[in-house]
Amino acid sequence: MPELILAIDVGTTSVRAAVVGADGVIAGLAAAPLTSATPAPGRVEQDAAKVWSATRRVIARALAAAGRTPGDIAAIGVTTQRASAVTWDRKTGRPLSPMVVWSDLRGAARAGELLQAGFMLAPQQSATKLESLVSGVEAPAARIAWGNIDSYLIFRLTGGATHAADRSQAWPSGYLSFPDLGWNHRLIDHQGLDAAMFPALVNTWGPIGVTDPKVFGAAVPITADVADQQSALIAHGEAPGTAKITFGTSATFDLVTGTTFRFPGPSTPPLLVSSVAGDTRWCVEGMVLSAGSALDWLRATFGLGGHAAFGAMAASVEDAGGAAFLPALQGLGAPHGAPARRGGLTGLTAAVKRAHVARAGLEGLAFRAREVLDHVYALDDFDAPEAIGVDGGLTASPLFLQVLADLTGRLVRRHATPEATLLGAAICAGRGASLLTETDIAAMTCYEPAIAPRIGGDESGARFAAWRASVYG
Repeated sequence: MPELILAIDVGTTSVRAAVVGADGVIAGLAAAPLTSATPAPGRVEQDAAKVWSATRRVIARALAAAGRTPGDIAAIGVTTQRASAVTWDRKTGRPLSPMVVWSDLRGAARAGELLQAGFMLAPQQSATKLESLVSGVEAPAARIAWGNIDSYLIFRLTGGATHAADRSQAWPSGYLSFPDLGWNHRLIDHQGLDAAMFPALVNTWGPIGVTDPKVFGAAVPITADVADQQSALIAHGEAPGTAKITFGTSATFDLVTGTTFRFPGPSTPPLLVSSVAGDTRWCVEGMVLSAGSALDWLRATFGLGGHAAFGAMAASVEDAGGAAFLPALQGLGAPHGAPARRGGLTGLTAAVKRAHVARAGLEGLAFRAREVLDHVYALDDFDAPEAIGVDGGLTASPLFLQVLADLTGRLVRRHATPEATLLGAAICAGRGASLLTETDIAAMTCYEPAIAPRIGGDESGARFAAWRASVYG
C-alpha cells in the first residue's frame, strides 16, 4: 500500500504541490505563480479557472519530480488562502464570477452596515462581499455553488462529487456561528442568500472525498482540508503557547490557545486551527496585510531587481539611511485594524540611495512584526516563548532573519522545512488517512539554529520608536 501524501497549497501569489513521505521528507516539489487583477482601487481578483489549471500542472510536475504516478499517492491534503470567494456552476464546474481575494476591500462599507445589524465582520471576510458577487451571476439558483478556493479545488478534483469545506476554512469567511460552529443561517437569511449554495462542513482531517480518476488519474482519498496559516501553525506544533509567523504575501502571527477560545480584540481575532469530531482547537492571529507583496511593490517601483539583487542591495548598507517604510498597501492590519490606512515611504533625503530603500523595506516589515508581537504579548497570560518560529518564502533570506531578530529583540527560529504550509497539510492528511502517528508528527516539528539579536534592547527600542515617529507622524 502506498504511504505517500500529496499536499496542495494554493496561496495568493503561487500554487505549490509536494509529494511527502511518512517521514516528512519532500520527495517532489513544484510551484507556479498566480496573478491577481486590480480592476479598481481596493479590488483584488483572480481567475479560479486559471488557478485550477495551475494546480493540475504543479501536481503533475511534483509527481514527476518524485518519480511517482497518481496511483502511488495514499492521501491528499488541501490547504489554501482563506476568505477568498468564488461562485461556480455545479453542472460544469465553470466559474460564474471572478474569485474575490481575501485582501479585496470592496466589502468595507458593507461590513459597517452588517455591524449595525449585529453581525461583527471584517472587510476581508467573504461575508461582506458574497452578496455583490452573487448579484452579478446569471445562472439558475440551483446551479450556483460558492466557496473559498479550497471548496472549488475539492469540487474539481472529485469531478463535482464533493462540495465541502472544513471549519478552519469556513471560520474566516464570517459565516460560521458560535459556539455551535454551523453555518450562520441568521446571517445567510439576512443577506437573502440560498443556503444550498454553501459547502458541506467536514472535519479538518478524515474522509472528505475521493478524486475522480478521469481528473486525477487515480481514485485517491482527500483526507484533509485546512486553511493555509493554520496549516503552517500545525507544522510548528499545536501545544498551547506555540507561536509562529509565516512571511509570504502577508505576514501572519498565530499563537495557539488550544481548546480555549480567546478574543483579545478585533485586530487580533480568534481563528479556528482545526476541528475533528467536535474537538476544536483555536489560536489568536495578528496579520501584517502587506509583507512579500509590499517588497515586490518596492522592487518593481524603484527598479530594485529580482529577489537576489534586492537582498544584495539591502545587505550593502548597515541601515536605511533615515528612510522608513510602512508596508500597508492593503490597509494596516494588527494591532491597528485600519483598513483605510495606506503605506508610506518617508524620511527621504538626497543621501538616500536605492540600497537604503531596499533596507527600509526589510526593516519596515520587521518593525510591523514587532508591533504585532509586542501587542499580543502585552495581553494578560500570554507568555512570550524563548524564540519565535518563522517560515515562508521571505525566511529564505539570512539577512531578513537577522534584521527580524535585531529589530524585534527576539530569538528567531526558522522551521527546518521551508515549506511549512505544505508540511502542515501533509500532517493533516496523514492523520486523516491513519498514515502518521503523533510520534511521526513530533519528529517533523524541528528548527534550524536560533538567530540571536546582534544589537541591544535599548538600541532596537530606540530604532523602533524612530520608525514609528517617521511612518505615523
